[in-house]
Amino acid sequence: MAALATLRAPIDAFFEGVIVNDSDPEKRAARLALLDRVRAAVHNVADFSKIEG
Repeated sequence: MAALATLRAPIDAFFEGVIVNDSDPEKRAARLALLDRVRAAVHNVADFSKIEG
């Protein structure tokens, strides 16, 4: 969990500096694929759907 916490700043920076839903379909697809890989990696560590609140 501590390692996941270190990803907060880079992920925040990504969302602040990148338009994920770009008008260019190739850019949008690549960015969504990148986010899907991050999501999959995080879910390999913990199932966050089990956290309430």
